[in-house]
Amino acid sequence: MRSFNIKKDIIIISIIIVSPFAFYFHVLAPKTKIWETILFTIDAGYFEKINNYLWIYSYKILTILMVSIWFITCKNWWRLAILFPLSFEFSHFISFLNDRYQFLSNYSHFHSIPIFLIFGFLLFLISKKLNYYSLKNNNKSKLNAEIYELMKDLSLFDRDKSQEIEKQFNLLKKEKDFINKKDYLVILINLRDKMDN
Repeated sequence: MRSFNIKKDIIIISIIIVSPFAFYFHVLAPKTKIWETILFTIDAGYFEKINNYLWIYSYKILTILMVSIWFITCKNWWRLAILFPLSFEFSHFISFLNDRYQFLSNYSHFHSIPIFLIFGFLLFLISKKLNYYSLKNNNKSKLNAEIYELMKDLSLFDRDKSQEIEKQFNLLKKEKDFINKKDYLVILINLRDKMDN
């Protein structure tokens, strides 16, 4: 299990390290309207130059990627709030693609909601699989904090006082048959109060 944790961390760190370099891919592009290579052909469309088109494209993808990684790796309960800026960036990216390829004639930001819901669901699945945030781990940390507090209180516990109370309690148990119930309960309550102080 520990090796899985190390591998997932290495993958996340590698993506974060490589991303800024991938962002500068637009610098390699020529300042022409069409870029033809053996592997691909890119047409800038109304962006006039390929490097402008790739800059916008890489900027949007990098932003979505970084915010998605932030959501996946966030260990806090408020991580759902990260989905709001992510949904806006995602909507802008879909709008950018629609401006370039015109797959919807009357595009509005509401058209990107179903696509973002699928994307958000995939983020939740990845987050669940990688298990950076889990209720179990959150409860475990709360339990550890509570144990720490109890141990701190226990370290302040007076052993001599405890032994004295224990002696009084044992003596009380021996004399139980000779004391009425009301007095017995009063003495027990007094012993309990001595332990709390």
